[in-house]
Amino acid sequence: MDEVYFVRVVGVSNYQQALSESYAGQAVRFVHEPDNPYDEMALRVENSAGSTIGYIPRSSWLRAVIHERGRGVSGSISSIGMARSCMLGVTISVAICDDDVIVASYFPDQLPPEPPKGGFRYWVTSEAGSDQRAA
Repeated sequence: MDEVYFVRVVGVSNYQQALSESYAGQAVRFVHEPDNPYDEMALRVENSAGSTIGYIPRSSWLRAVIHERGRGVSGSISSIGMARSCMLGVTISVAICDDDVIVASYFPDQLPPEPPKGGFRYWVTSEAGSDQRAA
């Protein structure tokens, strides 16, 4: 059996409606947005209905697993609850697997950019990303 890890989702204040329509146990999928203007390594989290419920935090180990090691992830909503800020928050459970990572544009009316040669982990073009991969 695969090991299961728990990750909290960020940016939930922007997706309260989608969270109110989500439920514990619902499958989620992870979508890489290489043209996201705020973060070229952004991993959007969608519920099984296709609604965005937030993003994987920048500091999460999960981003390294996906971007640097090229692994896929399967997951589901572990819990949804009211946070101290009186907004819904969500924690997801994830298992590392060999599923393909979905790539989509941050902009709803655009196709995703073409991947560079070398595969998924070479999407990142920032100097910091290059230095980190070289190390």
